[in-house]
Amino acid sequence: MTQPTVTVVVPVRNGTGVLPLCLEAMKTQTYPADRFEVIVIDDESTDGTAKMVEDMAEQWVAEGVKTRLRLIRKPWGGAGAARNRGVEEGSGQVVLFTDADCEPVSNWIEEMMKPLEDPTVQAVAGGYLTKQASSVARLAQAEFEDRYRYVAKHKYVDIAFTHSAAVRREAFIDAKGFDERIPNNADDLELSYRLAVAGHPIVFAPKGLVYHQHPATWVDYIKKKIGRGYWRTLVFKRYPQKLAADSYTPQTLKLQILLVGLAVLFSVGGFFLSAQLWWLAALALAVTVGTTLPFAFRMNGPLHLKLLAPVFLVVQAGAIGYGAFRGMFGRIEHYEIGGRRAKVVHS
Repeated sequence: MTQPTVTVVVPVRNGTGVLPLCLEAMKTQTYPADRFEVIVIDDESTDGTAKMVEDMAEQWVAEGVKTRLRLIRKPWGGAGAARNRGVEEGSGQVVLFTDADCEPVSNWIEEMMKPLEDPTVQAVAGGYLTKQASSVARLAQAEFEDRYRYVAKHKYVDIAFTHSAAVRREAFIDAKGFDERIPNNADDLELSYRLAVAGHPIVFAPKGLVYHQHPATWVDYIKKKIGRGYWRTLVFKRYPQKLAADSYTPQTLKLQILLVGLAVLFSVGGFFLSAQLWWLAALALAVTVGTTLPFAFRMNGPLHLKLLAPVFLVVQAGAIGYGAFRGMFGRIEHYEIGGRRAKVVHS
């Protein structure tokens, strides 16, 4: 049986510090080298990214690498627009997405393609690994791994995040690509929901893994989660049924967000209304911590990380909740990327 052709799309902007690891990982893939191509979409980088990719493409040819590496330059427009352009330029029957700061494992393409042996499956979601040593990054990785255990319980899922995602070209075109107004922290979620709602089955490939650089400090992590909460709330406005339940978000996280919000509300009330409300704030916070303990027991890692896990999850819930509160007052349709409305891929 002939294996499908694959186009790997990697959007990048100013990626000289991370992209080489991503591209070197493509050279060691176990999938037949002559059955996939790699397209790097340079989103108007201001450093030497484009020149670096051009040099690497020439080096691949000189080394006799059978996989073709291509560079496409485009005006700045965001990661969604870059990915749409990559699909337009590619020729693969299947499109694989990853990010410039990701380093796929050697059997990444092979594992992502296995579920597509079932002709009814239209998209595949992979997962994260990390090599980082910081406590925040390790806790973030532990939280992802906990999510994967939850995702793996579902036969079909409704997420395919672009750090590791495969989509049949026909399904991608049918869904009309990424909404280019949505930034990189939610455009893949919106497309995933659109694929699922349109009846394109998505499955989870637990071995379709890439190494990633998670936020390494509390400040960076909080900023990222605020952005996630904001944009995902805007996506939920389009797909309100997913707010009640999806295949990625455990109900405990929603409870934690609610409890942390109540703790903040009661704390403020304690200052302006009655000091007795502080007891309710303390109770809400205590219950929140209680909901984090199963995660702390499940996670792999040293004792100090397990002890830090409740703090980590409370901070996560607060950041997402704050972002979600802000998102309640926004609409995707009000945003433009690169000074223009969204352009999507059409057949």
